[in-house]
Amino acid sequence: MQWKSTNSLFAKIFAAFWLLIALLISALILLPQLDSRQLQPIKTAGSELILYQSSKLTSLLDKNPLLGSRSILRLLANNNDSDQHTEVFLTDTTGHLINATAPRKIRQFMLDSQSPQKPLQKINTYKTYYGPRLLVHNQHEYLIYISTPNQKKSLELVEWLLDNPLLLIFTGILVTMPICAFFAWHLTLPLRQLRIISTKVARGELDIPFPEIKNSDEFTMLAKSMQLMVRSLKNMLNNQQRLLSDISHELRSPLTRLTLAVAITKKHTGDTKELQRIELEAERMEQMIAEMLNLSQIQLHQAKKEDLALDDFLEDLFLDAQFEANEYSKTFSYPTLSKVSINIYPELAYRAIENIIRNAIKYAKQQISVKIHITPHTITLTISNDGPLIPEKELDNIFRPFYRLNESRERETGGAGLGLSIAENAIFKHGGKIWADNLGNQVSMHLQFPRFN
Repeated sequence: MQWKSTNSLFAKIFAAFWLLIALLISALILLPQLDSRQLQPIKTAGSELILYQSSKLTSLLDKNPLLGSRSILRLLANNNDSDQHTEVFLTDTTGHLINATAPRKIRQFMLDSQSPQKPLQKINTYKTYYGPRLLVHNQHEYLIYISTPNQKKSLELVEWLLDNPLLLIFTGILVTMPICAFFAWHLTLPLRQLRIISTKVARGELDIPFPEIKNSDEFTMLAKSMQLMVRSLKNMLNNQQRLLSDISHELRSPLTRLTLAVAITKKHTGDTKELQRIELEAERMEQMIAEMLNLSQIQLHQAKKEDLALDDFLEDLFLDAQFEANEYSKTFSYPTLSKVSINIYPELAYRAIENIIRNAIKYAKQQISVKIHITPHTITLTISNDGPLIPEKELDNIFRPFYRLNESRERETGGAGLGLSIAENAIFKHGGKIWADNLGNQVSMHLQFPRFN
């Protein structure tokens, strides 16, 4: 893998990952060091305080050289009476405590600091400890430790956090969240831009301009590749349309001559079954060419969607269907139409619904009905008829171009086998879906449109 520039997505993720790791390790190392309660070399004030207490105690002991350990303890008590805020503790060189009792924390400090050559101090929440300092009396060596009230009124922030691990974790999350959020937003911005573009391309807007992406080499290359793909797709569709147009022109010319020849032959020899069959096949071929062009136009359709009231859009279509059904002595029924809005390509949606309705009228025995189901996001039209049921294994195949369930039936009813395919392409153009099923004794076609763009 080549690292060509710092604008590389790889470089950014790599740097961000190791930066976060470095910050985490640094925090783990530095935070305990920032805690003033850790053992640390004694400061000047602490040295002066322990020297003062040591000198005071030494003076008392020198005046009473024959006193033993208990006497020393009484002197310590008297010494502390003069300074109620300072406590003095003595141990022998083996660490044995001379005082009768001592708090647990000062005993821990005595264990941690036992070298008179390197006295230490430790600041706790309420007390500060100093020591040790060597004290000699009656040829006995003692270590003196001092405890004074802590001058701090409250713990520092670092100490407070270290004493509350959950709060420390929450603070870490709170600090890193904006950084991670900005980094994630920065990295995903090109993806959001490309997603918007790809959605528009999927809707057929092949002339949409691509944004200029500068914050990532990889995304810039991806955008260029997508732009090249869209350009190739557009050229391919244009070539397909041109090919279909050329084919339709080349086929219609001999069809026109064939139809003219049939008409001249009828005029000279009269009508025959053979001429009728030739004329019928020519009409079917002409219809097939027209439907192929309609299918191609739907696939290349680039008009804009419109917001229409459902009743305004469907009323005339259903009235025409009702009239056409009556011509075949069949009934067409539909519910009261709602005034809800729907975002559609009017021409494509009209053609899709009209194809399904006409198909239902063609195969129905007596009844065709429409049901409309409206949800906050979709509108589904269910068009049912009481004609012959479709075998379950064929329900998906009927939407394939030129597919026929029964060749003889198609010959009787006419059609090129493209009506359902045209409807499916029109629905897909809207981002919807279409499917068929057998409900009871009826064949039902479901057309689902998204209500909004």
